[in-house]
Amino acid sequence: MYAKMLWNCLFVVWIATSSVVQGKRISQIKCEEYINSTRTTVSVISLILNPTPVEFSSYNCSKTVDLIVGGEDAKSGEFPHQALLGWNTNETGVYMFDCGGTIISDRYVLTAAHCASKANHPMPAPVIVRFAELDLTKDEDEIDIAIESIKRHPDHRFRHSYHDIALVRLAERLRFSALVRPACLWTDEDSNPSSVIATGFGRMDVADDHGSDTLRKVQLDVQDLSNCDKQFLGTRSFPTGMTENQLCIGSSGGGKDTCQGDSGGPIQTLANRKWCIYHVLAVTSIGSACGSELPAVYTKVASYLDWIEGIVWRSS
Repeated sequence: MYAKMLWNCLFVVWIATSSVVQGKRISQIKCEEYINSTRTTVSVISLILNPTPVEFSSYNCSKTVDLIVGGEDAKSGEFPHQALLGWNTNETGVYMFDCGGTIISDRYVLTAAHCASKANHPMPAPVIVRFAELDLTKDEDEIDIAIESIKRHPDHRFRHSYHDIALVRLAERLRFSALVRPACLWTDEDSNPSSVIATGFGRMDVADDHGSDTLRKVQLDVQDLSNCDKQFLGTRSFPTGMTENQLCIGSSGGGKDTCQGDSGGPIQTLANRKWCIYHVLAVTSIGSACGSELPAVYTKVASYLDWIEGIVWRSS
């Protein structure tokens, strides 16, 4: 047993070393570690003389296989990287959850820069991050960790929606489990899947007074940036229109969208159906009318890899 554990450790070290040699980014190396951490390898030996062991690998997780196109409740453990940012209320121990986020390491959560402050709230900055939440009406497996600091992208300005991305540093390290697990960062800036999944606790209708009590998921389509330029060019949020640092995502059939309360949450995809780990392509930023045929704007993660990696995995 000890020899097998030692070999597994050496194998992981070899992966990381060879990845550096091959010129992979630190986020790609960490992604390999996240994927390998969910894999279980079993050796099977036939009952003959001098058998050759055959290894079989499986991935221990819950994952989306068949997603209904319309919005629906997520399953337990289906999106273990989903996080919620919580603001203090007037009641002790009761929080208002008004933004989402994505676990990307044991100390950092990725979110939108505009989630770092709520101008009309008595406590403008979020104070905790909640993990493993599936239903806000039930006390089950959720974990709350205090926020140590929030770092917005240096080029973000609250009056506009450019560079709408931020990193939340937790006051203590996360312990990963089947219900709490990081997502990988999408690293290809020039290529994106045509279909993606949005998740969050936001409103299900623009007329709703508050967000959903349960984690919801919906399938959306990546569209050409010009579709978002048509509705946002010249507005206060985007006075000069869309940039290559953003993605335009919506639903051609209408009725499916992110809404208020989903900000900061992930736009994700399963790059490989065998893996347990999702890749996060974008951060939910700003929309126009929930559930309409108009697409919304999302911050493209691949455009900010240098900034993210320099903070999350900097050498120290």
